[in-house]
Amino acid sequence: MKVLLINPPGWQKGSTNLGLCYLASSLIAKGHKALILDVNATNASPEYIAEKAREYAPDIIGFSLKTSTANAAFLLSRAIKNRYPNAVHVAGGAHITLAYGESLIQNPDIEYCFLGEAERSFIEFVEKKEKGLPVEDIPGIAFRKGAEVVTTKREYIEELDAIPFPSMDAIEGFSFKDFRYPMITSRGCPYPCTYCCVGVVSSKKWRARSPENILDELKRAKEKYGITAFEILDDNFTLRVERAKEFCRLLIASNLNLSWYCHNGIRADKLDMELARLMKEAGCTSVALGVESGDPAIFDSIKKGEPLEAIVNAVKCIKAAGMKAVGYFIIGLPGDSLDGIKKTIEFQKSLGLDHYTYGVLNPYPYTEVYDIVKREGRMLMDIKESSHFSTDLTIPFEMPGFSRKDMEKAFYLAKFQQLYQAIDFYEKKHGKKPSRILYFDFSPGSRFTENLSKLIDNYELDVFCFQTRSDDYFKNKTKWKLTNLHVYVDTPYISGRIKSFLGFFNAFRKRDYSMVFFNIGTPQMLLPPFLAVVRPRVFYLEAEDGAKLMTMKDPEIVALKRKKLRELFFMLPKLSISALAYPFMRLSVIGFGAFLHFKRDGKRVEFTREGPKLKDMKKDKE
Repeated sequence: MKVLLINPPGWQKGSTNLGLCYLASSLIAKGHKALILDVNATNASPEYIAEKAREYAPDIIGFSLKTSTANAAFLLSRAIKNRYPNAVHVAGGAHITLAYGESLIQNPDIEYCFLGEAERSFIEFVEKKEKGLPVEDIPGIAFRKGAEVVTTKREYIEELDAIPFPSMDAIEGFSFKDFRYPMITSRGCPYPCTYCCVGVVSSKKWRARSPENILDELKRAKEKYGITAFEILDDNFTLRVERAKEFCRLLIASNLNLSWYCHNGIRADKLDMELARLMKEAGCTSVALGVESGDPAIFDSIKKGEPLEAIVNAVKCIKAAGMKAVGYFIIGLPGDSLDGIKKTIEFQKSLGLDHYTYGVLNPYPYTEVYDIVKREGRMLMDIKESSHFSTDLTIPFEMPGFSRKDMEKAFYLAKFQQLYQAIDFYEKKHGKKPSRILYFDFSPGSRFTENLSKLIDNYELDVFCFQTRSDDYFKNKTKWKLTNLHVYVDTPYISGRIKSFLGFFNAFRKRDYSMVFFNIGTPQMLLPPFLAVVRPRVFYLEAEDGAKLMTMKDPEIVALKRKKLRELFFMLPKLSISALAYPFMRLSVIGFGAFLHFKRDGKRVEFTREGPKLKDMKKDKE
C-alpha cells in the first residue's frame, strides 16, 4: 500500500520528525511505499499539500501531532479530504496519545488514532486494510463507534533493537547538508514529574537499545548520509549509567570522529565525573539539564526525585570535563511566583551555565499539573494554541498567586536578566526606579527600547540615533514611551561631525540622566568624548540579554581611555607636521602657478590631435 506521512507546521523549525522516519522504515521493510511531507520545514500551504496528496494518491494518510501543531494538522486533514477524499486519515503522536477522545470527536476527518508507539500497530493496520480485514482489535488504537470513542489496550515494544533504523530518505526534498543526525536510544521514564507527559506517552517502563545497536546505526548514518554530528533525544538517556558509559567507550573505539550533544534525557543524579569525561572523549560538546526551578520548595514539589544539590554537582562535572552546560527552566509551576522566579534567576546565575532557556509552563492534557491548573487556576486559551519553549511568548493559564501579568513580567526578567539587574541595582541604591533614561541607538537590530518598556512602567526616555533609525521611533513613540528623539544627520566634514556631537553631548549634560545606555553598535570613538562632557554617574553597555554595568573606573573603560590617549599621542606629530605642511604646500602651489604663468616666454598651450603644443603668441598677433 501507499502511505503518506505528514509532519504539520509549528514554531520549532529545523528539527526532523524522527517518529515518522521510524514509521517509514518499518513500512518499507514490509514492502509498502512511504513518503513523508515535512510541512514544518517547507511552510507549504494546505492547498499545496492537498494537491501533493492527490498526485501521490495514497491509500492511508498519517499525521504526527504535538499539542502545538494539532490545529495545523486538523486543518491539513480537512484540506486534503476536500481535494482527495479516497484515503483513510489517521493520527498519532504525543498530543493524540494524551487527547485522542477530544481529537476524534472534534475532527471527523480523522478516523483512527494510534496511541504511544506505533511501529507495530500501524504496520498491522496497513496490512489488514490492504487485505480488507477488520482493524478494531489492533492494540493501541482509538476510533469512533457510533457516538462513543473506543480504545484498545496498548502494548509497548520491549526489544527496541528489532525496530528498523529510521529512514530519512523518505522525507521529500530532505537535505543532508550540515545535517545533525537525531537519535533515540531509549524510551519511557519511571519518574513522576508533575509537569511531564512522557510517562503517559512512552510509558513509565524504561526500555533501552543496546550500545552495539546504537553504534551500528551511527556507522550506517555516516556511510549513507555522510553525517559529522548527531544529537540524542532520549527522555532518560542516563537512567542506567553503566549503559551510557559503555556506549561512550564503544564510540571512542570506533574512531567515527562524530561530534554530538545531549540536550535531553540527562538527569543530574544520573551523571558522575567518569561518565562526563567519557562523553567528552567520545565527542560530546554540550549537555543540558532540566533544572526547572531554583526555588527549593518548588523544585521539591514537582516530584523529580532528585535534590537541587544534584544540579549543582552535575553542572560542575559537565564543565570540569570540558563540555558546555545548558539549563532549562520553567516559569509558572504550581506554587511559583514573581519572587520565586527571582530566586530561580539567582540560582541560575550561581551555576555559571554557558546557556539557559526559560519557557512558560504548558499544562499538557492529563498531566498532574494540568489537573492542578484546572482545579485551582484558570485557562486563558486553548492549550493547542500555546507553544513550548518558543521565542514567542504565550501564557496559556494563570494561578491565584501568579497572574498573567506577573508571569509575563517574569518571562522578561528571565530573558533580559542584565537589563533587569541594572534597573534593580539603581532602585536599591537610590530607593526609587530610574526616571530619566538616555539610550544611544546605533545598531539597526536593537530591541532595547521595546525590552525596556516591558520591565519599567513609568520613565522618561530620550533616544540618540542616526537618521536611518528615526522612522522606527516616530512610529513607536507611544509604545516605547519615548520623550525626546535626538537625530544625528551625517556630514562629510570632520569638523561638522565634531561640532554636531559636542552640541548633542552638551544638551545631554544638562538633562542629568538617571541611567545611560549604549548599544553594542555605538562607535567606540563616541564614548570618550561623551564621558568627558556628560560625565554620567553610571552607564551601561547593551548586551545580548540586557545591559552590562559600566563606570568610569571599569577596566574596559580605563583600557579604552588609555587606547585613545595612545592613539592621540602617536597622532600628534603627524597632526603637527600636517598643520605646518598645509600652508607651505598652498604657497608652493601658488608660487609654481605664478612661475608657469610668467615664464612661458610669450607662448601659449594649444591642444591638437597630436597632443598639447606651445604656440608663439607673437605670430598670432602678426
